Amino acid sequence: MSSTSRNINDKDDQSYTEWTVLYHAPGQFKGRGEFLRLMLEDAGASYVNSAENLYGPEGMMDGFRGGDAATAISKHHDSVTFPLLFPPAIWHRPKDAPSVMVNQTAACMAYLGDVLGYAPSTPAERARANAVTLNALDYIAEGRSSFHPVKNSMSYKDQKDEGDKCSKEFVGTRMKIFLYHFAKIVAGNATSTSPIAGGSAVTYADFALFHVLDATVSQFNTEFYAHAWDAFEGKELKEYYQWMKDRPNLQKYFQSDRCAPFAGDSMM
Repeated sequence: MSSTSRNINDKDDQSYTEWTVLYHAPGQFKGRGEFLRLMLEDAGASYVNSAENLYGPEGMMDGFRGGDAATAISKHHDSVTFPLLFPPAIWHRPKDAPSVMVNQTAACMAYLGDVLGYAPSTPAERARANAVTLNALDYIAEGRSSFHPVKNSMSYKDQKDEGDKCSKEFVGTRMKIFLYHFAKIVAGNATSTSPIAGGSAVTYADFALFHVLDATVSQFNTEFYAHAWDAFEGKELKEYYQWMKDRPNLQKYFQSDRCAPFAGDSMM
């Protein structure tokens, strides 16, 4: 597997790789692209990370084109097979089928689930998996926002005093609501070491929940936040987190130079 940036435009190029995760600053921090990387790594799929051509009026991402006028122009970057708004996005280029390109973390994870074998097996399981995934994404979004209370697009360091106050409040209030909710789902399953959506095999929901718990441990289990993860009473949720973390391919990933650090200032 590889997570380096390469020439990603030509299927006949020697550097061609079937999967590309499109996200900011490859290798520098996890961000929301990590949700996708975890699934690819667990599946043993070869992929690259790339931030190539994401920005500017000729870039892939409509959200970074510079305004409504630039976004309205129908011409897209030559590589774009479907309009993209913001990263992360997954770009799948199978050798024997048309390319697929889609953004939105949940949509990317559902697609990866279908292709890599992490799809729910019944409509009921899919509904539960979608609920867990979307709640996990809401949770990490709220956590990030607590570090950027003045302006979402402003860096944490430029609003540190306000961010420290709001993130501490988040840890004592909303964070606990989310964690106890997830803990109830785990406790309702057959064991705390079984797929979160209730089926016989892990789905994209397991990777979504694992990553937000991993972000919680990294961000909030510090003296500044009174070691919030250690203090949390959800034994089953902690067992579930460790069960996912111990998956062999994920362990190989965490111990490799492919695994970027958490940014340390917003759960990302």
